[in-house]
Amino acid sequence: MFFALLALMFGPATPLNVWFELLSGKRNWLDFLSDNSSVLKLRLVHVILSITTGMALSAAGRAMQQLMQNPLADPHVVGLSAGSTSAVLLTIVLFPAYSATLLWDVFPALWISAALGSFIALILVQVVFQRVVRRWGVASLALVGLLLNASFSAFLMLIFARLSPDSLAEVQAWTLGSIQPHGLFQVVLIAPVLLLGALAFVVLDKELKLMSFGVEFASSHGVNVRRLRQKSLVILMLVSAAAVCAAGSVGFIGLLIPHLTRRLFFRSAWLWARPWLNVLLGGGFLLIADLCSRTLTSPLELPVGVYTALFSAPFLMAVLLRKERVA
Repeated sequence: MFFALLALMFGPATPLNVWFELLSGKRNWLDFLSDNSSVLKLRLVHVILSITTGMALSAAGRAMQQLMQNPLADPHVVGLSAGSTSAVLLTIVLFPAYSATLLWDVFPALWISAALGSFIALILVQVVFQRVVRRWGVASLALVGLLLNASFSAFLMLIFARLSPDSLAEVQAWTLGSIQPHGLFQVVLIAPVLLLGALAFVVLDKELKLMSFGVEFASSHGVNVRRLRQKSLVILMLVSAAAVCAAGSVGFIGLLIPHLTRRLFFRSAWLWARPWLNVLLGGGFLLIADLCSRTLTSPLELPVGVYTALFSAPFLMAVLLRKERVA
């Protein structure tokens, strides 16, 4: 709550001295709110989207690490985010007029592209999953995701080669991660998808936790492994598409936050709280990163993905270098 209020108060359009004048009574609050209503609405959009996107990505990252039995997995590993981003950028390049329109005056047309791209990536994952993972094990899904990501990255390079300097900034906002400037009505449509995706993974956390000990162990404890995988991948598709629509291709959240949660709350008495704490930390982490992106380099606004990578890299390096393993 504290960081959410900070995100609403501070930004390049409202210098710090203005808030001192408001708090000291030198400036009228009503006049300030009426004069800056559009700025405050834009900041409210940033707050809502950053919190819900961080919650969804952190929950998806924890689910992927349990499902794949791989502590270095996150939603980007399976290629869903890359497929969604590729579809969005392809629409921007080939159909610029369509990408800037609102379908039925309700939601941006790019959301359709993001969902289709994530769905196509899901089909590719399922096809390879049936042929490769059954033979080499669940851990090989990480390699499948790396191959898909490499393919989508090569496709993105082809798109970059056809871009004009004017459209390059817009494309970079999608690829590096940036809270998209939607209106409040569009936020009301996309935020519930992110929240429901996070809640679904929290509900499935008990079964996913059993999966982290192996397929045989989960099956012996009554888990329908095939059904759990299918449900998890479908939820991942929806979360990935919604996250790309809300904040572009933001990385490291699904990788960092589950590790941080496990190390902060490692005692058995706190095991029940881990999925909820994981979700809350994810929302707060992306909110802080978005606040930094709008204030630290003002008036220049760096993509939020730059700060998530900057904050995550030292901790993840420490995790890789540690010999101890926290259960």
